[in-house]
Amino acid sequence: MIGLPVMVNGKTAGSVIRGVLAEDGRSLRGIVVRGGLQGPRWLPREQIALVGKLSVIGTARPGRLPRDAGYRLFRVSDPDGARLGVVTDALMNEDTLRVAALEISSGPLDDLIDGRWYATAYQVRPCGGTGHVTVPCAREEVKKP
Repeated sequence: MIGLPVMVNGKTAGSVIRGVLAEDGRSLRGIVVRGGLQGPRWLPREQIALVGKLSVIGTARPGRLPRDAGYRLFRVSDPDGARLGVVTDALMNEDTLRVAALEISSGPLDDLIDGRWYATAYQVRPCGGTGHVTVPCAREEVKKP
């Protein structure tokens, strides 16, 4: 989604800088848009009509950023607290804007050897501006798509 143009009423309103997930990590809350000389702007989920392969269609012009627009999911651990990696991306259903899976990196070397992996079952505990993700099983038990 990053880099896609945002179209509102047939005109380009900017391009997507990043998506912001809800605190529970289960759905898209909105997107941060940058266009022209303006600073970053906010397009909430309710004003997103369509997320396509070539652009995002909005129903209203992006507005002021909310204070918590920097929220992101970061650290991933198992139920015992052992660190498994960090969230690098979220796979989303384009129709419902719900998160289907989180892409997790265990580190650069592990990414080269085993690749990144996906967690479909997870819980998120908000901690300030980031969310701590807990997956119910160890990485070896999670299937790669």
